[in-house]
Amino acid sequence: MTTPSTQAWATQTWAARAQPTIYVTEQDFELLSNLADAPAGRALGGRVLAHEMARAIIVEPGQAPPPFVRIGSRIEYRDLSNGQTRTVRLSLPRDASIDDNRISVLSPVGAALVGMTAGEAFHWTDAEGRSRGVQVIAVGD
Repeated sequence: MTTPSTQAWATQTWAARAQPTIYVTEQDFELLSNLADAPAGRALGGRVLAHEMARAIIVEPGQAPPPFVRIGSRIEYRDLSNGQTRTVRLSLPRDASIDDNRISVLSPVGAALVGMTAGEAFHWTDAEGRSRGVQVIAVGD
């Protein structure tokens, strides 16, 4: 069970790591910020999402860098803790389904993937003290 003190520790540990630049559209920024501020956003994934939104670079669709992870994106990523490669779609919490490979933006992995481009990696330590990380291999619609 994660307690408020372990949530705070994990979020601080997440923030202490080197972080890739992340991009977000204004529309996604508003939606993701509201999700992170909602009661459901108080869990670790939501707290991480709030941290990510605080440092995100907001871009206009025409000014966007190479494809970056957005709500609805199809992402191929490598779990750096075990080497497994997965392909998932980043979803709103109400649309998330493990059976359909749709992960929530409020999950720690979903929050880590938001805004990244292919080749970038994000590392953190979870509440149990385990080293975790994801590396984006490809981003599509």
